[in-house]
Amino acid sequence: MQDRIQGRVDGASSVSVHFVNNVLAAAASYIEEDAEMARDVLAELGSFLSHRLRAPRLISTAEELDHVAVYLRLEQARFPDRLAVELPDAAELPAARVWPGDVQVPLGAALERWLAREPGRVRVALRARGDGLDLQLDHPDAPGEAGERLRIALGLPAAENVA
Repeated sequence: MQDRIQGRVDGASSVSVHFVNNVLAAAASYIEEDAEMARDVLAELGSFLSHRLRAPRLISTAEELDHVAVYLRLEQARFPDRLAVELPDAAELPAARVWPGDVQVPLGAALERWLAREPGRVRVALRARGDGLDLQLDHPDAPGEAGERLRIALGLPAAENVA
């Protein structure tokens, strides 16, 4: 059990160097044409890194959703014409405590796979369902086409996390 907890703590504070390099390249590509967008991307990256690199602690699902929104804005900066995003309202989320990255990491892995193999636009839809979240990736321009679904179970109910 201790190894499992330590693995979650270690994962909460890790960031892909490849992802950071790609976001910096996206920001650099905006400098000449849209300096304000370049500044926004760098500010979002700062927010993302601040969230992921601070000392791991359990956070609310609403805080993790805020982090997911920042992550997806960074991905939209990298793929401006490819991503459509639907996120739930924070009030719809289960009252649970999660480790930073519990939602963003599996969402990021699924999105990376999807962008690498599927041409065209991708819709990322995250919806609150019971004690977790349902992630769906599909083509918004081809509604009948099969997409990818992923169930993300969330941490302990908030009442069980009170120290």
